[in-house]
Amino acid sequence: MDSNDFFLKITGKVNIPVPLEVDNEYQFTGVISTYGSDSTSKQDGTHTVTYKAQFSESITLIKGEQVILGKDKQSNSQQLRKAVYARGHEYDEFMRHLFSRLDGLFEDYEKK
Repeated sequence: MDSNDFFLKITGKVNIPVPLEVDNEYQFTGVISTYGSDSTSKQDGTHTVTYKAQFSESITLIKGEQVILGKDKQSNSQQLRKAVYARGHEYDEFMRHLFSRLDGLFEDYEKK
């Protein structure tokens, strides 16, 4: 029986505080956000599906006893856009709503 193949492609950058060793394996833990997928027919009724994802928070790399922490390199605006899309909203509509409430947000912030 034929079956579909599923793949995950992760893109993006994170800052790391130390260099890595080439041709070594590291255990990876982190948070990613999926933002799309591509499906290609294998011409036998099944498909190859590749999911697209980006880093969305800090990551941890582990090699033996060494633990390396990395931080998301995206700008604040890129992180906001990604968060809006991840929740299924349109970015332009969200920004119009946000700006309509800007005075109240400043008041809340200034009360701190």
